[in-house]
Amino acid sequence: MSERAERLLILSVDRDDDLGWKTKIQSPVVGREAALAAATRLALADPEEADANAIFAAVRKFDELSSKGVPCEVAVVCGDPGRGFEADRRVGTEIQSVLKGAAYTGVVFVSDGGEDEQVMPIIQSMEPIVSIERVAVKHSRTVEESYQILGRYLRMLVFDPHYSKWSLGVPGLIFILAGILIALGQFLDAELATLLILGGAFFIRGFGVDRTVAGMLHRGPTGYIRLFSMVTSVLVAVAGFFAGYSTMIVQDGPAAAAVYANSSQIFVYGGKLAGYWISGSLNLVWAGVAIYATGALLSHVARESIRWRRDGFVLVILALIYLPVETFSQFLISGAAESTFLLISYVLIGLAAIFALTVTIYPRVRTRGFPERE
Repeated sequence: MSERAERLLILSVDRDDDLGWKTKIQSPVVGREAALAAATRLALADPEEADANAIFAAVRKFDELSSKGVPCEVAVVCGDPGRGFEADRRVGTEIQSVLKGAAYTGVVFVSDGGEDEQVMPIIQSMEPIVSIERVAVKHSRTVEESYQILGRYLRMLVFDPHYSKWSLGVPGLIFILAGILIALGQFLDAELATLLILGGAFFIRGFGVDRTVAGMLHRGPTGYIRLFSMVTSVLVAVAGFFAGYSTMIVQDGPAAAAVYANSSQIFVYGGKLAGYWISGSLNLVWAGVAIYATGALLSHVARESIRWRRDGFVLVILALIYLPVETFSQFLISGAAESTFLLISYVLIGLAAIFALTVTIYPRVRTRGFPERE
């Protein structure tokens, strides 16, 4: 059985049919003169069109092989502007139509390096690809792929509700609120509102607050306990910091004023001011932490998780640390020797208690290795 005589098809593929909708030329286009005319009309319609240069490159490849005595033909096939399945199906149909016109032994695929190369498996299923010619025009393959990925992510930011609420919702809220405040003549308030909204959005996403809250609510009643305790603890702790600041100003306003006037005075009055701040905020801050730990304990008890024992251990440790911190604040305020002795005593007692708990009780209540309900 004799082998077929060599005859190559030089093929250019326009997957998104720029040739059709920009020039109204019907594909497939077969033959040198027809391909050259099609490329010329497409280049005139859009001088920056990459597919026009790819067709010109196919014609040049045809001339090059013909001058070497290689039997060949040049053709252009098109897909669909919508790309996807319809485009690939039309490309396959047109390639079959071209191949029926003559017996070819292989295909020389000329590509502009973009998404047209996605049809290579379709071509190979019909005739072997013996050579690939890539033409870098208008943009390189890497740049085009980058634009495609960028466009995909931009559509995701606009149309995906999971992302659009941050990419569009937060800026939209800022623009609306800032516009209202500016219309009312409150320019400084508009700037402050913008900073607060942006800061809140960054904080929520940065620390995953929204996901944490959603996870709590997904757990049902126990999740509401955790959410309530978390919000309450934050509010109480923040109130504690402000209470500490008020205590510092009331107890030693002149020292605070001296530090504000000259920052180097922090080395003179800093310890005393810090002591007043800690003393004034300690109760509320400790209460906030205790509220959060208690909420976690109640939530674990309701879910029958043995992690409640760990939360109880946290509460005990919190109670043991209270007196050393309170004594430390009094030492910063007065610097009295008795405060020093009390501080050392409380620290030693706390260390002893923590050591006893760690050695005797905690190994029995730790959660590692025990099944639990989530």
